[in-house]
Amino acid sequence: MQAETKLVSLEHKLKVLELLSLCQFDRLEITSFVNPKWIPQLSDSEKLCESWFKKKTNQETMAFVPNEKGCQRLIQFPIPWVSCFVAASSTFNKKNVNATIDETLKEVEAIVKIAKGAQRKVRLYVSTVWGCPYEGEIANIKLEALFKKIVQLDLNEVALSDTLGVATPQKVKSVLKMSASYIPVEKIALHLHNTYGFALANIQAGYEEGVRSFDGSMGGIGGCPYAKGASGNVASDDIKNLFFHEKKLGLFAKQPVEEALIFLSKQVGLSLNSSLAKILEKGGSWYGIQ
Repeated sequence: MQAETKLVSLEHKLKVLELLSLCQFDRLEITSFVNPKWIPQLSDSEKLCESWFKKKTNQETMAFVPNEKGCQRLIQFPIPWVSCFVAASSTFNKKNVNATIDETLKEVEAIVKIAKGAQRKVRLYVSTVWGCPYEGEIANIKLEALFKKIVQLDLNEVALSDTLGVATPQKVKSVLKMSASYIPVEKIALHLHNTYGFALANIQAGYEEGVRSFDGSMGGIGGCPYAKGASGNVASDDIKNLFFHEKKLGLFAKQPVEEALIFLSKQVGLSLNSSLAKILEKGGSWYGIQ
């Protein structure tokens, strides 16, 4: 929700989480412990966690931290996964966190130390893997140099991220083949945006290379404030639909998914981009039959 200009109430966020927890997703990234001065939308992260963890839930959760201070805030709550960031593009990294790639990796190293000390797992998002708004396509030599540094960190998961949505299936396979020399495929996740409509095809390509962890946002909301025109993450409901029909990744709780989309659209007032959301807006349902 960080890209949404309309502030979403804590009550609505908690209701969204409640609905998402019924949708049979393996993990939910529930908030970000960032400076509220930079992202007011996420200024309620502590209050959200205080309310959420009063409930008894088996839903696995994750939250984002930009630095050591954010990680210290996170470990006050029973969130098993800590996520953090580095970019493959030097310019994008500087624009995003005002630091060089090496400086950011030092920060990641400190985050890992705090997280592991608190018995938490760590995911690293590697942004702009397939392209940067400032540098264009990222050269393989740069990616390999970064992977060599990342492998030195005690990470549980690395999310290769197509921040601009410019990847194609062949390019996804190429990078995954390269990354396999440094990072085991079972530790790789794909975080794809759908700017040019290739996200599901790229997910299929990733699946064929052995990836089993894929990110999405319900209804395809979101985006990147540092990449003008980039759309949100591929829709979680579209990913679920892909794997439901191909019977690859378990069950699909259709009714809670529909309820979550309707709530986000009608009650929260967000603009949704997924195929199912568009069907629901027109009064239809999963197969267009009420």
